[in-house]
Amino acid sequence: MNYRQGSMGQVILGFRSLLIKLALFVVFAALLAWALGGTLFPRPEVKEFESILFAGHRCYWKVTMGGSEPGRGRIVWQFMLAGADGQDPAPLGMKTWVDGAGPIVVDNNLYYAGLASHHPQELWRMERIDETLAIVEEYLLPDRLAVEQQLARLQQGLEVQDVRTIESQRGLVLDPMGQSAEEESRRPSATDP
Repeated sequence: MNYRQGSMGQVILGFRSLLIKLALFVVFAALLAWALGGTLFPRPEVKEFESILFAGHRCYWKVTMGGSEPGRGRIVWQFMLAGADGQDPAPLGMKTWVDGAGPIVVDNNLYYAGLASHHPQELWRMERIDETLAIVEEYLLPDRLAVEQQLARLQQGLEVQDVRTIESQRGLVLDPMGQSAEEESRRPSATDP
């Protein structure tokens, strides 16, 4: 019986020693993080882009980077609306994006675009919002270049093009002269032997 009590005492002493070492480790890790200008448990960084006024609301992109939630290091874009009367900002819909473009206001409509994931087959979605803050139209676009092109077209008073038209005109957008610099550099010049 004495032997058993002695071994249980050793186990308890071992656990106590382990807890003391663990507590010291956490304290020193926190001190080191503080001394290096950080924190042991980082909070997500939030960046809010410039807002525009639409239908009495401030509209802007909010980007959250990092955080302690699962998927730490993620970048999440949300399109936010804040009332002009000091109302707290709230996301428009429940969508989160991995990239965003816009917003612009054209003819009492708000346009913005987002990419839902980095999957290679994922298309950008450009949404048109009316004055009631309802999504009234959604356009699927192949990439960021197409999004910026269509936002510029809207600002010039032109309509949004469909994917087929965008793809058929892609060569003209990327190489308006019809010959890329790479093709020119591969051609033999008159001075080559």
